Amino acid sequence: MIVPDWLDRAAGVRPEHPALVTPEETLSFAALAARVASRTRGLRAAGVTAGTHVGALLPNGAALVELVHAVPRLGATLVLLDPRGTPAEIARQVRRAGVRLVVADETTRAAAAGVDVDVVVGPLADPGVRVDDPPPLLDLAAPHTVVFTSGTAGDAKPVVLTAGNHWWSAAGSAARLGAHADDRWLACLPCWHVGGLAILLRSAMYATTVVLHAGFRVEAVERALHEDGITMVSLVPTALGRLRATRAPARLRCALVGGAAASIDLLSEAHAHGWPVAPTYGCTEAASQIATAAPGDPRGLAGTVGLPLLPTRVRIVRADDTVAGPGETGGIDVSGPTVTPGTLDERGTLVPPALDGWLRTGDLGSLDPDGALRVLGRRDDVIVTGGENVVPQEVEGVLASLPGVAEIAVAAVADPEWGHVVAAWVVPQPGAVPTLDALRAAARARLAPHKLPRRLYLVAALPRTAAGKVRRAALRAAG
Repeated sequence: MIVPDWLDRAAGVRPEHPALVTPEETLSFAALAARVASRTRGLRAAGVTAGTHVGALLPNGAALVELVHAVPRLGATLVLLDPRGTPAEIARQVRRAGVRLVVADETTRAAAAGVDVDVVVGPLADPGVRVDDPPPLLDLAAPHTVVFTSGTAGDAKPVVLTAGNHWWSAAGSAARLGAHADDRWLACLPCWHVGGLAILLRSAMYATTVVLHAGFRVEAVERALHEDGITMVSLVPTALGRLRATRAPARLRCALVGGAAASIDLLSEAHAHGWPVAPTYGCTEAASQIATAAPGDPRGLAGTVGLPLLPTRVRIVRADDTVAGPGETGGIDVSGPTVTPGTLDERGTLVPPALDGWLRTGDLGSLDPDGALRVLGRRDDVIVTGGENVVPQEVEGVLASLPGVAEIAVAAVADPEWGHVVAAWVVPQPGAVPTLDALRAAARARLAPHKLPRRLYLVAALPRTAAGKVRRAALRAAG
C-alpha cells in the first residue's frame, strides 16, 4: 500500500505548528519538512538510491530526526547505529546491516573510524538543484528502518521494520492512549532504539509535537514536565523511580512506562503522587508496543500491562508448543501487522522470526481471563535453583521496595550445591548499607524460601543497555 509521506502531510495540514523542540531550536512542521527535503537532495547527490542502507551514527537531535524522515523518501533504509558504541562495535553493526554510507557528526566521528564504507560528517551537502518532484510517498510494505535489539542476551540483532510496521504500531497506540491535537511528547529515550524512534514517527503521523532531549537527566526532565507543556512522556522504570516523588504536572495525561519490568510498588507510589502511569510491554521485533494499560485502567496497577493493542494478537505457549489457557505461564507469542518481516543474518539475508505467523518473543508471561497480559521476564533469565524455577522480576519487585534499596537486579550465580542460587545486586540509597540477612528477613513473608537471595553484591550502578534494560548476562559473568 502506497500512502502520502506522513511528515509532508503534517506540514500541509499544520505548517506553523511546532513539530520538533530541542534545547537549541524549535522547528515548525513547514521548517522541518524543508530541512528534510534538503537532506533528501543531499542523500540523492551522495548516491543513495532505492535499496541503499544508510547508517545514522547520531545522538538525539534535529539531524537524526531529519534522517529518519529523509532516507525512506528515496526508497532507502535507515540503519540506526548506537552513537555510544566503540569503533569495533560500530564496524560490526555496519557490516551486519549492509550499510553503504554512514552519517556522523563531530561527537561520533571517532566511533566511525573503523568502518570500511563512506562516512559523511555533518549535514549532507544539498546540491541546490531543486527537482520538481511530486509529493513524497511511502510504501508501507517496504523496509523503512533497521533497529538493533537492546542486546541484553548477547550481540544486538538488526531488525528490519517496514513503514507499515511503524504505521500500525502508531495506530494501535493512538487507539489505546488517544492522540490529541495539543500533545507534546517528551522524548528522553535514545532514538536509535525502537521506543525513542516510535515517538518521532508517531508525532509526525499525528501532526503533534516532539520535545526531544539528548537523554534522561532528572533536572531537565522535571523542568520540561512543568514548564514545556508536556502531555506525554516515555520512561523506563529506573527513570520513573527517580521522578515518582515529584509532583506530576497538571497537563501530563500519560506516562508510558516500559523497556523493562516495573514493580507494582513503583507504579502504585507514582500513581499516588498523581502520575498517569501506563505500564506497557513491547519489543523491537514488534515495532515497540504490544500491550499497554491506559492511565486509570486498574489492571495497570494489578501486575498486568493491559490488553494487547489493536490489531495485535498475543498467545501463551507451553513448552510442548500447545497454546496455554488463562492463568498458565508460558512463552509470549505475538502476531499482527507490527511484527517485523525478519532480522538480518551475518550474510545480510533476511531471516523471518515468526513461526506460522507468530513471533516468539523469548519472554514468559500469562493471560488473565479478560485477556490482560502479565509479563514475567525473559525465558533465559529464569533461575533454576535446586530444581525450582525463580523469575528474577518477581524477586526484584519485592526487594525494590525494601528500606535502603535504591535499585536492584537479580540473576543466577553458580553454586556447587544448588547448581545456581539467587543473587541480588543492590545500589544502596545514600547512607544505607543493606545486608543479606536484612533483605532475606524483610522479604521472607512475601517470597518462598528458594526465591530469597543467597548472595548480595553492593554496587554503585547496575549495568544497563542504552534502552535502560539491565544486562543480566553481565551480572551473571560478574558473579
